[in-house]
Amino acid sequence: MTLKALVSGAAAAVAIAGAAAGVTYIASSSDALATPRVAPVVWDIPMPETPAPDLQGPLLTTLQALGAPGLSASKAPFIQGGIGRIEGRVADSKLREAQADGKFPLSFSLANIDQNGPVVTADVTATAANGGVASQNIAFVPGPSPTGWQMSKQSLMALMSAVG
Repeated sequence: MTLKALVSGAAAAVAIAGAAAGVTYIASSSDALATPRVAPVVWDIPMPETPAPDLQGPLLTTLQALGAPGLSASKAPFIQGGIGRIEGRVADSKLREAQADGKFPLSFSLANIDQNGPVVTADVTATAANGGVASQNIAFVPGPSPTGWQMSKQSLMALMSAVG
């Protein structure tokens, strides 16, 4: 193999690698060996630097605990700040009505799980035993529950107002 063939082959490999990495320009500076930082993008939309860790299991367990039949006292550890006395009475009334209507047990699916600092958001779709389906974006916060996650008080209030 000649030196000319080796140099032109190396130059072709560098050109292909640069194109594959999405490098659109080479900065001219005194440090010619510096490599530009390539940010991953999809259709010009920056991708998150680090994806959310695998949270689907603990979040589903939290939702299943909240969506199980029973009184609000058993659900309090899964709600940020717990449940006050008046909130508990209102929630128990709504839970009894839902149970009488055959809505329990609920099943859940999660999509678009995203962690931003300590807060995790997810699009939650709940399916009732009687076939009713509802979707809502829910925020979860770390807390002293058996799963390590609690539904945010704001998400709970939005959910309760959505169901009436």
